Amino acid sequence: MFTGKGGVGKTTTSVATALLFSQHKRVLLVSTDPAGSLSNIFNVEFGDKIVNVDKNLDVIELTRPAILKLWRKRFGDEVYTVVSSLFPVERDILDYLEGAPGLDEEFMLDYVSEAVKSKRYDYIVWDTAPTASTLNLLNIQYLFYSHLGEAQKLYLSLKGVFSKIKRRPEGEPLELIKSWRKLTEHVLNMLSTDASTWIVANPERLPVEQALFIGKSITKYGIELNGYILNRIFPEDVCKGNDFLKQKREQQLKWKENLIKRADAQVKIIPEMMGDITRKDKLLAIAHMLYEAKPT
Repeated sequence: MFTGKGGVGKTTTSVATALLFSQHKRVLLVSTDPAGSLSNIFNVEFGDKIVNVDKNLDVIELTRPAILKLWRKRFGDEVYTVVSSLFPVERDILDYLEGAPGLDEEFMLDYVSEAVKSKRYDYIVWDTAPTASTLNLLNIQYLFYSHLGEAQKLYLSLKGVFSKIKRRPEGEPLELIKSWRKLTEHVLNMLSTDASTWIVANPERLPVEQALFIGKSITKYGIELNGYILNRIFPEDVCKGNDFLKQKREQQLKWKENLIKRADAQVKIIPEMMGDITRKDKLLAIAHMLYEAKPT
């Protein structure tokens, strides 16, 4: 997972990682950033389907409409079974339920979990939404798990209240609720055993403070923290003869030291780079800085 404040370089570093790993392994690159730019980087229009863009590299860019479409395909029938066993509703109830806050975030983790279970890929690189959405996603998953434990009791209580309504066999909806809880348990286990996170920041106060906040939050969920990526530091030689850039670099170095001093994991430094950063050679150069890999 690559997470951090919006605009700090999550997409760039996640694409760089995916390109490097795909040289020798099968990789799926997933973006759920509402302002994602994978289409621009690869010059490909992505929808809700996986697209192969390079040797061993598949990509999918999931917007909210795309996620909800996949949610309905995956869980629509099950949700309707549970709801219609209690209330006399038609299938258009799903249109209403799609507007529930956090539904797309909840399903996103299921999507990644299914990709892991498929064993089609050696690595799944996830370009997440900005800070608040990512932490909300993790929090929802844990709340959902705990609430599903009570959902079975609630369902039985409601069945007694609405006893005159024609319902499906009692066991079916209860079994679906149990299966959802088991699925959520699997997702939480995946996060604690198979997932790790890079937190991306720029060398400025707000991105650094948010990065440190994310770091503390991530570890509470049992997710491994790879470290912090401090992106776009001005090289010293670029600032010579320019007082504005020199002062800017001094401020950047101040926040670099601040992050290194306070971080509970490694900090990788990526300098500001000239030219088109979306070129494959530039992206691989970034990846080599992150993973200290020698170019092949």
